[in-house]
Amino acid sequence: MSLFPRAVRNRLAWAAAASVALPWAAGAWVKRGIESQAAFDAARRVLLIDYLVAGTILAALSMWLAVAVGCWVTAVMKGPRRSADSFPVDAPRLGP
Repeated sequence: MSLFPRAVRNRLAWAAAASVALPWAAGAWVKRGIESQAAFDAARRVLLIDYLVAGTILAALSMWLAVAVGCWVTAVMKGPRRSADSFPVDAPRLGP
């Protein structure tokens, strides 16, 4: 028995991949445009962008973890699907 339905697993997988790939790609794109006259200034800017990307990835993954825990809690609270016997609507009534 799986913990999450397939649709939830797929969405969580895509969200985790986007949480890592999008900030990394944005940081790489911003670092391409860094031009500086001093070498230490460019290195400092690149390091700052790396820290921002790492912080953004950690924040996004922590939000992803919160959503995954919320999905798990919802699944646990709903419990397994049970089907009961059908209710006899047309059965004659016995008694007053």
